[in-house]
Amino acid sequence: MVLTLTVEKRSVTETMDKMWSIVLNLSALDGTEVVINKDFTLKYRSGQDVEEGVNGLLGEMQEAIDDYKSEQAIFNHTKLDTAITYLNNSLTG
Repeated sequence: MVLTLTVEKRSVTETMDKMWSIVLNLSALDGTEVVINKDFTLKYRSGQDVEEGVNGLLGEMQEAIDDYKSEQAIFNHTKLDTAITYLNNSLTG
């Protein structure tokens, strides 16, 4: 499964003197359907090396992508389909 990924700037807010909250949004499309639309926040102090924070965001964003792919693997597994068929055939009304 190949997702189309986009990261965009959402906002920058000063939370304290020389301390900023930077919000970025990760959007992932599976075909034409948006499957991830999540904001991630980077805390930034003026003069700080932003690379460490960006690497942390990269890890968080990749985790969200990996979680989605794992969820889809379970959702689309034939054993789950078999279980649903069994339940539908076993219930009485």
